Amino acid sequence: MCEQNYELRTDYWCHVKVWRELGLGAELYDSQDTITVKHGSQVIWWWKPDRQHQQIRLETEALAELFGAISQNPEEFTTDKMSPERLVKAFIRHVLKLPINKQTRRYGNRYYYLDRTRPQLLEMDELAQVQRLDQEHGFNYELLGNASHWHYLYLAPQPQGYAIELDIESAHFTAFLNQQTMLLSDPGDSGKPYFVGDGRAMERLRKINPQLPKWFRFRMLEIIGSHRLEYCQLNPATGSSETIVNPNVIYCGMAFNAVHKAIYTVYQTMAEVANLVKDDLLRSHTNSFVLKATMSRTAETEMLNALTERGFEVSCKGLGWAHFWDIDQGICGFGKPKGNIGDLEELRKRDGVWVKPMPRQLYERWSHWLPEIPSEIRTSGKHYEFVPLKSIPKISEEKLSGYWRNHWG
Repeated sequence: MCEQNYELRTDYWCHVKVWRELGLGAELYDSQDTITVKHGSQVIWWWKPDRQHQQIRLETEALAELFGAISQNPEEFTTDKMSPERLVKAFIRHVLKLPINKQTRRYGNRYYYLDRTRPQLLEMDELAQVQRLDQEHGFNYELLGNASHWHYLYLAPQPQGYAIELDIESAHFTAFLNQQTMLLSDPGDSGKPYFVGDGRAMERLRKINPQLPKWFRFRMLEIIGSHRLEYCQLNPATGSSETIVNPNVIYCGMAFNAVHKAIYTVYQTMAEVANLVKDDLLRSHTNSFVLKATMSRTAETEMLNALTERGFEVSCKGLGWAHFWDIDQGICGFGKPKGNIGDLEELRKRDGVWVKPMPRQLYERWSHWLPEIPSEIRTSGKHYEFVPLKSIPKISEEKLSGYWRNHWG
């Protein structure tokens, strides 16, 4: 494999011009925070100029310095080539030292089916085929139905009332860390998948995990769990760009299996929680669930114990009057609304929905998730409410940050 020559440039608005000037064979990759043009061994790239991308740039450069020191290979982490995606791949190779070779690149059919083939069959309404293959590959069709294993979704028939929203912290990454190794071998029809030695890569990942930001952990799973690569090329006949999709690009096959097993584990766990709390569930989405505030202490304890037994930690995201129009649009107290703010305002005006102050006894019921109620509010006799603030650190591992105020105060 030829060595890549990297050039980091600052003239972001010229990237299309550069791509066109390089001509036939030049590939343009539009990632979350960067734009990259490749032509042979030449790699020219730009950071996107918006504030959020520049913040990721600062964190990427800091992580590159850290990883270079840990691996004692600073030359593999130079800032002229460290986009977030390349940082993740260098981290896997040089910090975790995951063995990537001919053997570990094998992935089998089971998890490729779950992530790639199954969604395609569902789009074609091949339900009988999906049911047969689910059983053949060891997945629960009654559980998955026509959903993606990334997102367990549930919405109650009448999704409104006083509620609390809880969230499984870093659910997919935690499920991944809880597995034996980073490599899952799939023998296909000859047997069940089994974990194989990864050269202690998972041990290294667990050790450094507290220093990894959320976006890095998520992109790491994205990269390992991806089966496709997308880029743009010029069509010499028309002079226009064409999107090229390579559907068979898997970074490390056995790690791909391990990632999708972890994702499916979260899906199963969310389904178990839904089955456990039954009618107390208003909404569930991926790794969070909105529960009726009237839920009993016993039911809450059973649910939290079930999640703890599976290695998950839970945090509070908000509480108060909840109202959902569909799985993606709704409100829960004074927390961040789900969906587009403008659309929600139209729905609220249309249906006369507003955030009602929650009764004092329900705040008392869930006080173990909240900061202490100020004495002047506790004794005032007025309605009061809790306004969560997700932009500042939590006051502890268990409690939600925010502030109390008198209703309409």
